[in-house]
Amino acid sequence: MNATAPTIPDTTGPTTAGTTPLRVNLVLHPDNSGWIIEKIALKLQEHLAAFGVETSISAQQRADVDLNHWMSYAFSNERCLTRSSMFITHIDDPYKASLVKKVLESGMDVGMCMSRDTVRQLVNFGVREKSLCYVSPAHDNELAPRRIRIGITTRIYADGRKREWMLVRLAKEMSLACFSFEIFGKGWESVVEDLRAGGAQVEYFPGTTDYRGDYRLMLERIPQFDYYLYIGMDEGCLGTLDAIAAGVPTIVTAQGFHLDLGKAIDEFFVEYDELKKIFVRLQTEVQQRTAVAGRLTWAEYANHHAQVWRAIVSDSPLPNWESESLAAVDFAAHRGMQRGAAFWLAGLRPRRLLSALGHTRALMPLRNAWRSFQRGRSRTSQS
Repeated sequence: MNATAPTIPDTTGPTTAGTTPLRVNLVLHPDNSGWIIEKIALKLQEHLAAFGVETSISAQQRADVDLNHWMSYAFSNERCLTRSSMFITHIDDPYKASLVKKVLESGMDVGMCMSRDTVRQLVNFGVREKSLCYVSPAHDNELAPRRIRIGITTRIYADGRKREWMLVRLAKEMSLACFSFEIFGKGWESVVEDLRAGGAQVEYFPGTTDYRGDYRLMLERIPQFDYYLYIGMDEGCLGTLDAIAAGVPTIVTAQGFHLDLGKAIDEFFVEYDELKKIFVRLQTEVQQRTAVAGRLTWAEYANHHAQVWRAIVSDSPLPNWESESLAAVDFAAHRGMQRGAAFWLAGLRPRRLLSALGHTRALMPLRNAWRSFQRGRSRTSQS
């Protein structure tokens, strides 16, 4: 497929000031209650008012609204009473793709997918492209990234052979807020203070008179490191061997027996600038992830839905902006859901076939009645 799939803009903020409120009913089938689909419906309802949309949530579509939006395409196979849209997710067999195609050809205005990939694959399956768009999923944004844990297991000596000055300089030249350090060995007190001043968290274990006990503690902690670090240029550190034995990635100097460890070492360096580049790259990787997550808010999610729904009720073209961050994805390098035999073989499973039959328009009432009976029995047994 060479055509650009309709999609939703990445900008946020109210775009409907001064317009007439749009009345939308979110159709939440009882089978979708109590889990993620219901949460999405509630989050939409919470944020849509800011974008000029009045919402209700009901188990069935309503005739007294501008638009009904099914929270799951699987239960939308009925005659639409108003302009309408449906949420499309988890299309992993030909029956589900066929249901989407049939519903969109039987009166449903738009199917809203979670990804550009699903839009492209449904079009490849034969679904009309003008009936599809996507809105990237949102999340609660209640998590903060865990700091990258750097482990060091060596003493410091008066002659500076461990080159601890590199960490002191690093703490002065960049923020270390993304990092925590666990340092085992004597002599690090002043360096610890510099690291903390640079934003790092530091757990320091200078050691005791029981070196065997100290070593046991190190062996307990090394598997918890994200990276093992050694910055000295004095043949190598035996702690590197403990780290690779624990499967911990290593950032060590390119000298001594370190070089004989070959592919067991993840990052080699010698000069300070090389070490700094490694730390900047690790920091940037975290920042890039959190930046993407930071824009996938429920407010943005609601705003994108509002724009699509206004386009539907006004018979306007669907919004058609491509996300710059997604435009770089090479879809040809990834297997789509219709490209593998597993997608088609899934249709041979008896449970998939029964489910597909149960979602036909003729059998849907019978299925709903049976599911309602099962829910009633479950509530009775729990009470």
